[in-house]
Amino acid sequence: MVRHRNPGASLWACLLRRPPQGYSAIVALDGNATFPILWHLREEIAPNAPVAVVGIGYPVKTRFDPLRRWYDLTSPGKKPVPPQPDLRGPGERPTGGQDAFLDMIETTLLPELARRELINPQDLTLFGHSLGGLFVLHALFTRPRLFARHVAADPSTWWNAGEPLREARAFRGGILAAGGRLDPPAPVLIANSGRQPETPSQPPAILAALSGIPGLNLIHRPYPDESHGSLIRPAARDALLLHLGRPQEQGE
Repeated sequence: MVRHRNPGASLWACLLRRPPQGYSAIVALDGNATFPILWHLREEIAPNAPVAVVGIGYPVKTRFDPLRRWYDLTSPGKKPVPPQPDLRGPGERPTGGQDAFLDMIETTLLPELARRELINPQDLTLFGHSLGGLFVLHALFTRPRLFARHVAADPSTWWNAGEPLREARAFRGGILAAGGRLDPPAPVLIANSGRQPETPSQPPAILAALSGIPGLNLIHRPYPDESHGSLIRPAARDALLLHLGRPQEQGE
């Protein structure tokens, strides 16, 4: 395992013997919390697989840095967030750094890892939970070729009065206008815990917004017995299995 730190973020990478084309890699947001989970899952499920686990986190001793993640993982909030059960808004924390954070990943982090011949930039999976899931969806909608696979666990689709749903509709329209098919094809996995704003009989609205897009292989993993927080581990397991080409194996 190697670790890199700069004044604003920390990067952890779990590595084995490098294949000639570079490692395939899972890039995990909120790396302080998600990297240890994914590392242990990889050791359990596929210890000899040439898969790097890259966690993007912050130089803090806690699992999350609320101030930084509210800024890095969100777009500028232009519409009020209506009160909803079990949801916490940003309060006085600044928001709106989403595109700058994605720029950093695309133009600095991934090229540096590729320059060191550590990763295969054509074989990457992006994983995020909650606000991280919101970020995963935004990356899919705005830069669909940056990652080969996208996994969003309990994505915060309520953000900015349903902004991800509006982005999904624009994404669909753009694909249809450009020839009617996502190219290259991409799997997208959405995992949801049992505590959702939607009623039990109504699936999350983001599923309907993404269903039926040619070239987009939409996979849904509902976990009715998990809470929003406990969903991270089974969703991370799903992300690893999807990355390994074994999405049919349900998470824990």
